[in-house]
Amino acid sequence: MKIVTADVIINELHLDSSEKSQIESLINFAKDYIVSTTDKNKTVDDIVAKTNENIFNQAVRSIVSSLYFGSAEESGFGVQSMVLLNSIRNMYQGGE
Repeated sequence: MKIVTADVIINELHLDSSEKSQIESLINFAKDYIVSTTDKNKTVDDIVAKTNENIFNQAVRSIVSSLYFGSAEESGFGVQSMVLLNSIRNMYQGGE
């Protein structure tokens, strides 16, 4: 399993490399948030194993972007993030 890295997100969002520690922190938050809202007794590996790595990574990207650019403060994570989070939860529950 390969979770999206800060370098990948920095490149995708066209950010300066000086933002790396902030992006890493946001990635960790996003991973923890996804796990805690899916099954708080499991790990990232457990969640990804029962869902889809690409969707998990896209959810991380979406949450990081929302938090970095401040749009989460105004209206939550947004439709894209919510759709991805719901997809992960549905896949996870269907996989049990």
